[in-house]
Amino acid sequence: MKNARKVTPRSPLAVDSTLAVSLSQYANALQARAEASRVKTLERDLHRLRSVFDALSAATSTPLRPIVRRELGSGLREATAIAGLSDVHCEEKVRKGETPVGNEYSLEIAERSIGRFFAGLRWLIDMHRAKFQIRDVVCWLGGDLMSGHIHEELKENTSTPPIETLLWLRERLLAGIDSLLEDSQIERLVIPCSYGNHGRNTAKPYRALGASHSYEWLLYQWLASMYEGNPRVQFLADRSAHQYVKAYEYDLHFHHGDETNYQGGVGGIMIPLNKAVAQWDQARKAHYHHFGHWHQYTDSGRIVVNGSVIGYNAYAMAIKAAPEPPQQFFYLLDSKRGKTCKSPIWVRASA
Repeated sequence: MKNARKVTPRSPLAVDSTLAVSLSQYANALQARAEASRVKTLERDLHRLRSVFDALSAATSTPLRPIVRRELGSGLREATAIAGLSDVHCEEKVRKGETPVGNEYSLEIAERSIGRFFAGLRWLIDMHRAKFQIRDVVCWLGGDLMSGHIHEELKENTSTPPIETLLWLRERLLAGIDSLLEDSQIERLVIPCSYGNHGRNTAKPYRALGASHSYEWLLYQWLASMYEGNPRVQFLADRSAHQYVKAYEYDLHFHHGDETNYQGGVGGIMIPLNKAVAQWDQARKAHYHHFGHWHQYTDSGRIVVNGSVIGYNAYAMAIKAAPEPPQQFFYLLDSKRGKTCKSPIWVRASA
């Protein structure tokens, strides 16, 4: 036939190349579908958990019974150990070179640091028992335990998405709480919980409904459910951004700290914090106030600002925080004299 089209046979190499591309595309499509299915399952489970924890929140919103003096005539000094764990930002990455101090951070470092916090808390309690009768412990979970995806940059600079981060945190915090309960001399472990500004699912912080949109508040309900019925452990994880605990004759106030403003002035963070405390004391006066958020350990007596677990990073440099070792706060509350024996808990091994 005169008009027959001439067919040029394809080489075996070209066929193999086309097949390889097709197989690669097919594998990528399967992986994408599997990931979408996994995320959908996690989101469905999260929705179910929310409905369950909404019911549990009634129990964690009940005001805690006060910590009371037991040593009334023995002459022994009695105290409650108080410590805070906040600003862990467990899944956020920090690489050498991002700040002049050379800090590094990863999930592995976060895990070791959380372990060191609980171990350090037990060590300080044991050390002070030489002079004090310590039966009660207040361990504040102060928010920003996770970084979340509230900024576009964090979607790229975190190791795990929010729901997986909750699962990761849950196991480490349960292990830490259990380690405290191994101390048979601790008769009561009080855990007030404040959600931070990072672990949320909204673009901007919500005030009245902040708890309802906080992954951390969900985590707190989850943790509380694990100790339901244990008389030695009480959680306070109400929907408020502010928690209050009564210990002896003292009122303790806990708040993540993001409702205060600081623009890097020469007076430091204590000026805006003192102004905020004066206003909050009009609603409910407290003897001691506890904050996180600012990544710099400061204890002025009435006000303690927690350090961070993540350590000095680009955020700390941006808010003009002074470089400091990763650390968390600890002090004793003497039943008669008030606050004493304040000390940082070092959460990173020294170089």
